[in-house]
Amino acid sequence: MTSWSIQPSGVVAVLQDVNVDAEALGAALNSLSPALEGAVTATQSGAISEAVQAYFQQEEGPRIQGMSARIGAAAQGVVSATEAYVAGDMEMAANAQTAAVSAVYPPDLPHGVM
Repeated sequence: MTSWSIQPSGVVAVLQDVNVDAEALGAALNSLSPALEGAVTATQSGAISEAVQAYFQQEEGPRIQGMSARIGAAAQGVVSATEAYVAGDMEMAANAQTAAVSAVYPPDLPHGVM
């Protein structure tokens, strides 16, 4: 690869889409709880109720939390990388500008020569 081409506005658009999808996933998972409670209640079985509750506390709960944490960490990583890219661009532009000015006005020209 000879160059990077990151458009911060494009990154923002992608992150906004990810946020919409993450919120939709959260809403879907939240709606699962009442449906599950209704199903467990319909069985009228304490053993099934305890088994389902234990399953979600031990298996699905940690998976869902992990998924949420990974989505957040990935989004933050994208933000941090984009900020670093923009800062690097600004630094390179400043260095190029300083070099251009130095080429026109060399700092070590002897005084009185013009």
